[in-house]
Amino acid sequence: VFAECGGGARECFIPAAVVAAGAQGAFFQTDVEINNTGTEEAEVHFQWLPRGEDNSEPMQSEPIALAAGQSLRHENALTELFGLGPDSFGALKMVATTEDVIGMSRTYNIPASETAGTFGQGLPAVRATEMIQGVEPQRIIFLSEDPDSRANVGCVNGSSEPVMINVGMFNAEGEPLETKTMDLGPYSNNQINRVFEEYAPVNGYVDVWADSDDALYYCYGSMLDNLTSDPTTILPQVPSNDTIFI
Repeated sequence: VFAECGGGARECFIPAAVVAAGAQGAFFQTDVEINNTGTEEAEVHFQWLPRGEDNSEPMQSEPIALAAGQSLRHENALTELFGLGPDSFGALKMVATTEDVIGMSRTYNIPASETAGTFGQGLPAVRATEMIQGVEPQRIIFLSEDPDSRANVGCVNGSSEPVMINVGMFNAEGEPLETKTMDLGPYSNNQINRVFEEYAPVNGYVDVWADSDDALYYCYGSMLDNLTSDPTTILPQVPSNDTIFI
C-alpha cells in the first residue's frame, strides 16, 4: 500500500521510525523509500519527530533531489538522514515541493544470527488528507497478548495543536476492558507497548478517537511474534454507519 503526498497536501507522515532495541531481545531499524511519480524534478526533506516530545521545531534533513520517475531508498534512515543512533524512537514527516512524491517504510528486526534473515513490517507515508480527523472512532483489530504474541498501538499527531487520543480496549467478545489515553504535543507521537498485557491471554481490538473536532492524527497497530519479533502492520479501518461503539 502506498500513499502520496498529493490530494492538496505536500506533507506526509511515516507514523513509526526507529533504530532501537525492542522486547524479547529484538533490535529494530527503519528503511525509507521515496519515489517521484511526476514528470518534473521534486525536492524532498524529512523532519525527525522524536517520540513523546513537542516537535514544533523539528530536526530537518538536507534536501533530497528526485528526478522524474526516480526512487531513492535510505537504509537505516534515522542514522543516514539524521546521524541518530540507538535508542531512537519516533516518526518522520516528509515534505515535498510537489504533490507527486510517494513514500514507504519498512521497520524490521535484525536477528543476532545473520543466517536467520530479517523480519519486518511496512508502513506507508500517510498524506494529511488520509489522516484521522475529529472525534469519530476508528478500529484496529487482530490484536493479541499471550505467550506467543504481543501487540502495540502507536499514534502520531499531524497538527501543531496538542491532542489527546483515547485508546478503548475490547476483548474478542466486544466487552470493554479499559480506555487508555495518549497525550500528544505538536507533531508528537507515542506508542503503547503490549497494550493488552494486563489482560493476557486475550484476543481483542481497540477503538481510537480524539478529544477535539479539529484533531488530525493517525494510529496503527503492530502484532509481533514473541519468538522471532516478526511484526505485522495493522492499519485502522473506517467504520460503517452502523458500527457498534461502546
